[in-house]
Amino acid sequence: MQLIILRHIQTQAAEGLCYGQSEPPLPDDYGRKHRQLALALQKHKFDAIYSSPLSRCALLAQAISGKHEVIYDKRLMELNFGDWEGLNWNDIEQCPEAGAFFDDYLNCAPPGGESFMQLIERAESFLMEIKNKHPRHRILVVSHGGPIRAIYGLVEKLKPEDYFKRQVPFGQIAQILL
Repeated sequence: MQLIILRHIQTQAAEGLCYGQSEPPLPDDYGRKHRQLALALQKHKFDAIYSSPLSRCALLAQAISGKHEVIYDKRLMELNFGDWEGLNWNDIEQCPEAGAFFDDYLNCAPPGGESFMQLIERAESFLMEIKNKHPRHRILVVSHGGPIRAIYGLVEKLKPEDYFKRQVPFGQIAQILL
């Protein structure tokens, strides 16, 4: 299987804002940026297109898909930061629960949210399913930095604590052969 992975474009979220599964606005020129990415992927024929249902991914997937169906999968959503969604990271650092999270973000979830290990489990479930469903196909996945790092880490068999060493720029297109 050939997996093409695309991270959404940068949002208008304020610098330092924790927005995980929140819906910050897209830039005014998002349509143009989406068309540029669609054009860059034009040479590929996809057997299936999967996307996070969050609008910053869903709108991009729709721009690329043309008349083809986009399959929205919640397992491709960004980390759920729970009660911290919409707060500034500087303010989060002052929360009593922050120390435990920053000491062990792999296993400790923000209040009302999920740990990074839970996100990894979601990504692994998604990968296993599409490998079985599309063993010889070319698949496009439109997602976020966290799930994309998890997919890379799982494919490359890295230790979870090393997943964040990989940079995943906004609007980056990458290919993985499985």
